[in-house]
Amino acid sequence: MNRKLLGLLLPILLPILLTGCWNSRELNSLAIAVGLGIDKVGDQYLVSAQVVVPNNVASNKKADGGVAVTLYKSEGKTVFEALRRMTTASPRKIYLAHLRVLVLGEELAKEGIANPLEFLSRDHEPRTDFFIVVAKHLPAENVLKVMTPLEKIPANRMFTSLFTSERVWAPTNVVTLDEVIQDLVTEGKSPILSAIEVTGPEEIVENKANTEYIDPPSKLKYTGLAYFRKDKLLGWLNEEDSKVYNYMINNVRNTVGVIGCSGGGQLSLEVIRTKTELHGKVIHGKPQVNAEIHTEAMVGAVECDVDLLNPATIDKFEKAADEQLEDLIMNSIHKAQKQIKFDLYGFGDLIHRDDPTGWKEIKDDWETYFVDLDVNVKADIKIRRFGTTGNAFLEDIKE
Repeated sequence: MNRKLLGLLLPILLPILLTGCWNSRELNSLAIAVGLGIDKVGDQYLVSAQVVVPNNVASNKKADGGVAVTLYKSEGKTVFEALRRMTTASPRKIYLAHLRVLVLGEELAKEGIANPLEFLSRDHEPRTDFFIVVAKHLPAENVLKVMTPLEKIPANRMFTSLFTSERVWAPTNVVTLDEVIQDLVTEGKSPILSAIEVTGPEEIVENKANTEYIDPPSKLKYTGLAYFRKDKLLGWLNEEDSKVYNYMINNVRNTVGVIGCSGGGQLSLEVIRTKTELHGKVIHGKPQVNAEIHTEAMVGAVECDVDLLNPATIDKFEKAADEQLEDLIMNSIHKAQKQIKFDLYGFGDLIHRDDPTGWKEIKDDWETYFVDLDVNVKADIKIRRFGTTGNAFLEDIKE
């Protein structure tokens, strides 16, 4: 009897345990933001949201001349307040779950990025896998205004361009919210973010006409890295120094280097694999960092008279590449020590992890120790392949 009663009650009781879609919302009630910009205007935050216009991106709809995104802006004492105030201009609530890129304005970055990031880390809607970049010499809202060719949605263009350039060129850096927060709270380390700028005329072309040129007037371009002391922007790294930074944090997957030939001309090497090993320690009260960079490369282009089939030639180019990379890295580190006078590379965190006891002796005066830090760099580059041919055909060209 009890079994029969239980059999009757189970179909009734089990659905109670299922939550269902109690908090679901229809897509037509949301404004899906793919790009978010945060600026500081006086004591207020200016928040800009690049929102998708569904009718203009749907694949089964005919193009009607409309743009794929629109921009909403609002001010508030906090980012949260500004987003909610945005509903006075937007017919739908701004929805951050599909955010691709967060752009921080330069003035905000100089004042400090921790407060606005706290909201994004706390709020339940946004995922933490969006990329964070800093607008160089302009407000974040100006970056989000630029319409781009190839990609209908500019935020998608910024996302894919940063992702690609980090992997095939190396002077940029993909950083997500979790990584920025980790850098902020880690002893001996500070965030390093990719910098983005708008090139072209002083007046930004922010309408669809910008995409109808072979050479658009206004373009978005990643230009090196922005470095911080904790949460405040200190300055900008050029392309070479940005690439060195990525070498030092073992973040170079693929890039290109050019080596001069002894008889004139040049040879390009494509880096196809790298591994950087860093070790830090304190010896008799003096910190030291040793770096070993193991690299595999292939010949990408030859513009000189060399015999690539001769092993001695390859040895010669490998040694030249070793010296060139070591010089590049050491010059950049010396610049950080003597001009910037700030630990860009997280060497303090490295020593903290490798030699905790030694770190305790120097951590309170780390910036003073850093400017005289003994850094030893050893590069080991191996040329593995020559591409699809052997020696160049240039010498066979008939007069």
